[in-house]
Amino acid sequence: MALLLTDGMLRMTLAAARSVGAAGVPVGVGETSLINTAAFSKYCGERWRYPDPRAFPGAFRESLADRLERGKYRTVFAMDEPALDIVVANRRALGELCELPVPPTESYRIARDKGLSAWAAAAAGVEAPATEQPASLEDVLPMARKLSFPVVVKPRNSSGSRGIRVVYAEEELPAVYEAVHCEFPFPVLQAYIPAGIRYDVCLLYDREGRLKASFVQKELRHFPHPAGPSTMQQSVWMPELLERAKAVMSRLPWYGVAELEFMVDPRDGIPKFMEINPRFWGSLHLAVRSGVDFPRLLYRIALGERVKEVTAYEVGRLCRNLFPGEALQVLVRPDRMRLDPPAWAGKRSGGEDDILSWTDPMPALGLLATCGRFMFDRGVWRSLIRR
Repeated sequence: MALLLTDGMLRMTLAAARSVGAAGVPVGVGETSLINTAAFSKYCGERWRYPDPRAFPGAFRESLADRLERGKYRTVFAMDEPALDIVVANRRALGELCELPVPPTESYRIARDKGLSAWAAAAAGVEAPATEQPASLEDVLPMARKLSFPVVVKPRNSSGSRGIRVVYAEEELPAVYEAVHCEFPFPVLQAYIPAGIRYDVCLLYDREGRLKASFVQKELRHFPHPAGPSTMQQSVWMPELLERAKAVMSRLPWYGVAELEFMVDPRDGIPKFMEINPRFWGSLHLAVRSGVDFPRLLYRIALGERVKEVTAYEVGRLCRNLFPGEALQVLVRPDRMRLDPPAWAGKRSGGEDDILSWTDPMPALGLLATCGRFMFDRGVWRSLIRR
């Protein structure tokens, strides 16, 4: 009856381990190192070190299959894209070893692709930035002229703000596009939307594609400011935005979780669809603490249980990513003393931290150990900041 989690360095993995572990379910946590945040949780019963799925996808697949063949785990949650890509691509073989709560392959492919997901939103009647998808370098300038400048160069498959560049002048575009293309082949071009308020709609579907849980959060702060990943979020009630997200997902048969990101266009006040994260999101702890326990619900669904749809939750609750997210805000922002809510907002303000916990304190030490172990590893720091 156990659950296996990948990507133990990430805070959403810790949130999932705490959620399901608190229900009495044995939890195992995997990562490329045995030193990772979630592995220090009192709810982690087994640690598993695996090959880096980015660099060695085949070796990761074999390591995962070997772990599952032992028969201990009923299901696995692949928490980040590199691991999830491999699980989805090998769903038939791995699905014989445990239950895989993942979406259909084609739906996942569309959701992962920023260009295809924007087209899916437009087809559903949901406003999104105009998007062009160059198939060759010769297509770039003609397509950009259709959008007018500035334009956004956005990787098709990346997380957070990795690889996103805003180009203000036509003469700058070829060099910028080619630089992004070298790391992320054939990124899309999108019409530029000035920075506005950002919201996330979080959804859970059962294996029949029925919606079983929903939650909306507002992103209060970001690092790097103002366009990076969020470092503090607040639960909000926005049924009209939920309907927009459901309309987008109606185009994609789904099983599992998904987070849809929207940004309010300050020019017309309309929330525009930005992208789909086809996995658990970094600020998962907020949804759990607000009353929508996505990990526990998904675990029950994966085991074949019937669950009632969860739509009600506490509004106004705050969660933050104190380190490194909010700590970096305090270090670099000149208005650090005027942040509202302050970076150290506690339970009296309706807030708490994604990692710090009096009832499960050791993950804080795990985070410090991770930072010390990988002090000079830029890839690990990039992952911690952007998740």
